[in-house]
Order: sequence, then C-alpha cells, then structure tokens
Amino acid sequence: MTSSDIASYDQDLDSAIDGLQLSRACTNKLSPSQVENMKTNVVLANEAIATAGNAVRASAGALYEIKKDVKNKNWTALTESGALQMSGRMARDLVKAYESWIRDSDVPDEALARVSARVLARIGSVDAGKRTHAINKIKRGEGYTEQDLTKIIGNTKSPVRRQIDDLVAQAEKKIKASTNEDKINQFEKLIMENVNLEGKLEKQKELNNELQQQNKKLDKNNKELIKLLHQAATEGVSPASVNEAAAALV
Repeated sequence: MTSSDIASYDQDLDSAIDGLQLSRACTNKLSPSQVENMKTNVVLANEAIATAGNAVRASAGALYEIKKDVKNKNWTALTESGALQMSGRMARDLVKAYESWIRDSDVPDEALARVSARVLARIGSVDAGKRTHAINKIKRGEGYTEQDLTKIIGNTKSPVRRQIDDLVAQAEKKIKASTNEDKINQFEKLIMENVNLEGKLEKQKELNNELQQQNKKLDKNNKELIKLLHQAATEGVSPASVNEAAAALV
C-alpha cells in the first residue's frame, strides 16, 4: 500500500467516524474521549465484518470453481480430506449456497458474515418466493439467526432426513473421539455385522423371488377366472361349471 493509499484510507476512516451517529443511550455519561473511542471501534468492527463477508463470498466462489471442474467423488473426497480449513459440511454448504443464489446476489458482504453456511445453503433449497423474502430480510439487516430465517423458509428437511443427519453427526463425533485401537475394534465389528447383513439380504432376496412367482401365478389365475366369467356371461356356461373350473385354478 502506497503512502497515498494510506492517506486516502485514513481520510475515509475519519469521515466514517465523523458521520457515525450513536444513540443517546450508547453515549450516556461518557466522556468525549470515550465517545470518540467507541465510534472509532464501531467503524473498525464494521469494516472487519465486511471483510469477513467478502472472505465468505470469495471462499464459496473458489470452492465452486473446484467442484464444477471435477467429478463429484473427487469433490466429496476433497471436502473430507482435511486439506480445507473448514469442515466438509461447511464446504459443501458454501458451494450449494453459491450455486443457488449467492453468485448472482447483491447481498452486502457484511450480511453474509452474519449468517452460517448451513443457513446460506438452506436458503438456496427453498422456492423462489421464500428465498427472495429471506434475502431481502438479510439485506435489511433482519433475520440473521437460524431461528429467524427458519420462520421464513420453513424446515426444508423431512423427519427422516433430519434423523439421518443426526445419526451421521453422532457417528462423526464418536469417530473423532475414538482411539486407533477403538477404530480397529469397531472396524472388525462392522465387518462381522456386514457379513450377517449380507446373509439376511440373500434370504430376503430368495423370499422376494418366491413372492414374485406367487404373484405371477395369482395374476395368471385371475386372468383365467375373468375369461371363465366372460364365457359364462356370453356363452351360457352353467355356474356349476364355472365354480368347478375356478376351484381347479386354486
């Protein structure tokens, strides 16, 4: 940064401080120096929030460039590899939000910094009307918390999806807290459970095949019965003959 850039920044900072209006409750019984200190640090804090929001947008954009250039399995592997300085879920949420609305949105950077990646992604999952409502709330400085936005966009997860996500989160937490020995023991246990499940699956497949054969037989019998009833109605076949033929099909 050149000296002229520094001078320009200082001038902008002084202008922002001078133009900042604080409520009487904020400055009540404060000395002039305390008021000046408060105003200065409010401006600096707001700048930092805007910088953080810009970082959120830039990070989401960079991750999106990766995802669109590789296969999904490579992308998923990257998010779980530990190479990114964020959780895999956060990375995927940022990309989902970027793809669905942030990329084309004029939401201020400082607003993005106040909303979690999870909520940003959820906004992109709802219909256009609710999405616009949520984005407008964010632009106006309203509805930054997940609870606030949930009132607007609703709960986008089905009960089953929520249950699955909870189970996955619990499993991830348990794995992270496990020792290597625990992981080995758990792996061996999972192998045995997998073998047992495969055995049950084979039995279920056999049962399904048997049921399919029975269904085919029933379907064939139904067609024969319909044919007999039609003959009885059009050709004068006696009811006794129809009953005998139907009994033979069972």
